[in-house]
Amino acid sequence: MTRGYAEIAATPLGGTPSCRWHVSSGVAHPADDGTSWCRLPHAAVCPSRDASPVMPELVALRRALALNTRCLLDTGAFTPPGAPSGAEAAASTVCRPARPIVQLLYIRYLAARPVDEIQCVAQARRRHRCSNPLLTPDAPSGTWALLPATRAHGQLALPTEVMAVYDLSGLPYAEQLRWRAQRCPQHSAAPSAADMAVADWEPFDPLMHHEHIHTRLPAHVRRPGPTARSRERAWR
Repeated sequence: MTRGYAEIAATPLGGTPSCRWHVSSGVAHPADDGTSWCRLPHAAVCPSRDASPVMPELVALRRALALNTRCLLDTGAFTPPGAPSGAEAAASTVCRPARPIVQLLYIRYLAARPVDEIQCVAQARRRHRCSNPLLTPDAPSGTWALLPATRAHGQLALPTEVMAVYDLSGLPYAEQLRWRAQRCPQHSAAPSAADMAVADWEPFDPLMHHEHIHTRLPAHVRRPGPTARSRERAWR
């Protein structure tokens, strides 16, 4: 195909009226120019274009091109112009803050990782850090909300009025303390277990951390929590 046209043998087309001429740069050219080829508009043979009504002489050709294109797409040998990459497509469908703003005990913190990846800091039985997340299916969770982007006294006004915050204020006081201590439900019930790491909550400053402010709610996908077997392994 060249310049938006396809060159095919003219014989199968016979005397199809719509294939006797082609237009190039606004100039009409006859198909019977002494050669054995006939140039057709790209839309007439491209399987991704609507060419209704489809000429019977081109049905088999369009079907063969569609099959060949699908094979090239499946093997990754061909990428349509303007098609987003896998990473770009995932980013456009799922908005997941890498460092979310979390509100607990009426204080806002900047988390070090996504909400569902915040890890317990307690020591497990085998003297390694517990691998359980704080967010589990059997424990109450917070809610995403657009809250006012407040500023500290004496600071300039923020460019945004609201920001996405993972709000834990509606949880019981004991649950908020558990999140603040960064412990999973199992180790929250065992205060004698030592900490293997320091809780990585960073006090949120709207001016210092402005790049982490999001003005729309994330398309949050909650990951399945650990099974009873995985939680048992974390305790060993």
